[in-house]
Amino acid sequence: MSCNNAPVIDRILGPLTPPDFDGVHFADQGDRLVLEATQPLVGIASGRFANPTVAASFGVGELAADNVSFVGFAYTQFALPVRVAPGGRFDFRPAANLSSPAAVMPLVLMSDDGRVELLAPLGAWHEQVIAVDQDDAIAGFRWGWHGDLADVPAGFRAELGIFTGTSIREVFDRWGGTIRTAAGTQRPGSDVDPLLTHLSYWTDNGAAYWYRTEPGADLTSTLQGKVAELDELGVSVRSVELDSWFYPHEISRPVAEVGYLEEVPPTGMLSWTPRADVLPGGVGGLRAELGDRPLVLHSRHISPSSPYLEQGEWWVDRAAHPVDPAFFRRWFDDAASWGATCIEQDWMMVTFFGVRDMRAVPGRVMDWQRGLDDAAAATGLHLLWCMALPGDFAASVELEQVIAVRTSDDYRFAADPALLWVWYLTVNSMANALELRVFKDCFFSSTPPDGAPSGGIDGDPHAELEALLAAMSGGVVGIGDRIGRTDVDVVARVCRSDGRLVGPDDAITLTDRSFATAGVDGNSLCWASASSGEWVYLVAINTAAEAQHITDSFDLAELGIGPEALVYDWRNRTAQPAASIDVDLDSRDWALFVCCPMSTDAAGHRSAVVGDPRRYATMGRSQVDHERLEIVAVDGEVGSLLRWSELNGLHH
Repeated sequence: MSCNNAPVIDRILGPLTPPDFDGVHFADQGDRLVLEATQPLVGIASGRFANPTVAASFGVGELAADNVSFVGFAYTQFALPVRVAPGGRFDFRPAANLSSPAAVMPLVLMSDDGRVELLAPLGAWHEQVIAVDQDDAIAGFRWGWHGDLADVPAGFRAELGIFTGTSIREVFDRWGGTIRTAAGTQRPGSDVDPLLTHLSYWTDNGAAYWYRTEPGADLTSTLQGKVAELDELGVSVRSVELDSWFYPHEISRPVAEVGYLEEVPPTGMLSWTPRADVLPGGVGGLRAELGDRPLVLHSRHISPSSPYLEQGEWWVDRAAHPVDPAFFRRWFDDAASWGATCIEQDWMMVTFFGVRDMRAVPGRVMDWQRGLDDAAAATGLHLLWCMALPGDFAASVELEQVIAVRTSDDYRFAADPALLWVWYLTVNSMANALELRVFKDCFFSSTPPDGAPSGGIDGDPHAELEALLAAMSGGVVGIGDRIGRTDVDVVARVCRSDGRLVGPDDAITLTDRSFATAGVDGNSLCWASASSGEWVYLVAINTAAEAQHITDSFDLAELGIGPEALVYDWRNRTAQPAASIDVDLDSRDWALFVCCPMSTDAAGHRSAVVGDPRRYATMGRSQVDHERLEIVAVDGEVGSLLRWSELNGLHH
């Protein structure tokens, strides 16, 4: 497997100190590092995940720390991105109820002279880490097998690729191409599941009906009422997600009327069967009430108190896991009979960190995930990864039924939603490299009514930005509105009238200039981009940590856009040729620009196709549906409208 590096670019990573451990061979091959066991190793665990027993070390002095910024993907839910400016330190506790071991994978290094380097796994997805040694500042890094790995067979091998380039997209694409080619996995197309092709309705954490019902109603009648309302509004929802409320837990949360949700620890499931007190008619009965729409069914880790433990052999810790991964096949058979098309495998972090035996021997986590993939293939179902760790992202290159991955924490999880916006825009870079469709989580489409609390379930003051970011996922888009609170105009910006999603070719990601800071430094905006062929969507968001007005400018050359491009200001409905964009935004405000290729006709008139300005992704996939496209003439009349049939194939 070749990393296919550009040899003219020097490595930022400095010399390494090899591990001093008998029975282990270490090699620095230039474009990769290798650790291989030359004999069986038993009982080598350090007792701490982020303290690898077998590791190569490199210090920050060798990295010219004053000139290098770092971005890592932490070992916690949704591969939390952590950043450090030159001379600083990583913050592995960015929120009060979230923490991570002091380890990352992959790790991005950005030198102030424009060089970019990505350290990323080439295999052994769940067994290798880059541990961070730091106090007031980074003291060094150690790459090796994580500290909970206890027994290693002879021949076990971990490789870390070193990819150098001049842009974030370049190094991620090179890594993704390398491991996808080596795996040889053929992913299903983007139209294999209604979850990817059409708007969906969600009941997960953050949605209106997560363990909640309308007053005087149960969950079945509440969801039936919501879906019926969407039908009446002309909002076509093709699938519905049932979250963890549908099956019993060790301590089950009550399902109660809106406005009340008792705090109960998120314990493991007892059985993957419908709760009789919530779904007396079963999952099939609920599906019938929802017009037989396909379902997305949530799954999580298993409680040590589950009756399942009476069957077969289990590893038991804070959570429980069957030794035989074929155990889960029964769930997929049930899901198929209930009318599901996808299983959302959630709480993957707890399966990994909650069952020590799972991570004590190489390959056990991969066996579990391959078993899920095999069961999905056998039953015609698909998988959505949720609360995945970095290794779970990378391991997906060997799995054919994983069609999408969540790339940020739960909607409305953070006191400041900008944390989640930045999270999503960063992790999407890794998902794109792996050719995974993404999901930012559900959102509310309407703003709160006058006098309603902004943190309630009747709306979101940032509804339009949430919708924009969801549409720009190029993957799953789901709403979670309460009855009476769907904004049809906002929903129409993410999909066609038949519910078919209109999005870019790949998920929106941070531009290079924003990757290191994500705009939270207060000096610049957060800039992110996506594309539909030659059309580039550029989003600017004021994500500064403190409320402040920011004026910023973006040079389109960074995205490879020439000075002759037409820049369409989506919110102001104006257009002009431009080589750079100047923006003034208040705290949490945003702007969207569509950068359009120009063409010149025989008479010398220049024009550009903007697309359909009613959509965020004006030239996105699935755009054509007897709907109008807008031609903006630079030296003629601005805003002339033509139907698709009149455009003579100008659409890419």
